[in-house]
Amino acid sequence: MTKASSVLISLMLFFGMARAEDEGKVSIAGAFAEIGWDGHFSSGGWVEFRLVATGGGAFTALLETSEGKVLEGLTPISAKLELNDGAGTRQTRLILPITSTRLVKISLTGATGTATKRFAPSSQALELDGSRLPLEPSLYLAGHTILGRLEPSAALAALAGGASLPEAPVGLPRGNLGLGAVEHSQPPLRLLEVLAKLAPEVAAPSRRHEALAFWCVAAFVVLLGLYGLKRHHVPFIYALAGSSLGLAGVGWWAIAPQAAFNETSQVILVGASGWGTKWVVHSRYCLRAEWTLPAGALPLEGQTRIARSHSVDGTTLTWAGWQKLRYLTAPTATRIPMRLERKQLINDSQLPLEKIFVRGYGRQEPLAVGAKRGLQARIYETLPWDEYTELLQVLPDGAVIAQQNKNMIVALPEETKP
Repeated sequence: MTKASSVLISLMLFFGMARAEDEGKVSIAGAFAEIGWDGHFSSGGWVEFRLVATGGGAFTALLETSEGKVLEGLTPISAKLELNDGAGTRQTRLILPITSTRLVKISLTGATGTATKRFAPSSQALELDGSRLPLEPSLYLAGHTILGRLEPSAALAALAGGASLPEAPVGLPRGNLGLGAVEHSQPPLRLLEVLAKLAPEVAAPSRRHEALAFWCVAAFVVLLGLYGLKRHHVPFIYALAGSSLGLAGVGWWAIAPQAAFNETSQVILVGASGWGTKWVVHSRYCLRAEWTLPAGALPLEGQTRIARSHSVDGTTLTWAGWQKLRYLTAPTATRIPMRLERKQLINDSQLPLEKIFVRGYGRQEPLAVGAKRGLQARIYETLPWDEYTELLQVLPDGAVIAQQNKNMIVALPEETKP
């Protein structure tokens, strides 16, 4: 047997073992850890990672994967869950982003032993039985199909994120609802590809008092001049030294930044039939080399260069200081205050809608509170505002974008497709 054949067989055995391990959770006596649903999950969004203890003892679950290309160097991504010693069933969980299709390794350790398995994320939507559906919309962005009849709360959470329900839950309308649909399927929106471009600009943290710092510098220059005139007068030299130290302290305080970072954000509401998800895109300018973001945060640029570690306390990044970063937190379910029903634009809110643009129709007039108006084709006003251009590329025909109180709102068409 040649060396190349041995390597090929080893690789086949490795990937075969990985596929075999993809069927379940990682378990030891008294505890188990799992990702997604029974070991199955999709990349390109957020997934649930949880640790459950059914017996006494302390347990730790560690998730490890990587992002990037082999030739460019892989960036490590990790997540850690811990449970202290206690009695009865207890659990801890984390919603974390998985954007890579690389194998995910989960190690579970405790007083009763150690176990490790590898899981391969799917690049496609999954079929879920609906027996255990978490209520986070971020888990359904891949457009999973939920089998079986659901309770309204679970159905609304899944539909907000983009799931497809073959059976209509009691009290919910058929057709497009949220980013998902009832009794028909629709392709998921690739929002992660464009949200980074919607993040607002952010500046470095402002100084405490720049004018005072400049005055301190000017006063120090004056003191240097006086030193040249009185350098042989010892009492004056002592007074001059004390004054210089005082000026240095005041100047240092005045020129120092007011905070370790500066952050701003943009809110985007997306959905159909008055229901959907709230996305918040953050822009941060951080002065320190170690960044701490909210739990489950997803960097939107330079992902192959930023190692990150997730925990229930937050997301820690290892990156350079004095840098800008755009990141997302997991979307949440929300009411969408704008609807497009049978080519009728409805403002279902307490604030007017401004800068309205409909894909396929063009710009529309502002819409007052509670008003309803049919769509109007604008022959000479078909170009969108600049801030809408990227988002329109991933939206279907008939989608509406508007501004309301600095928030961006997207209403998707409600018609049921055959």
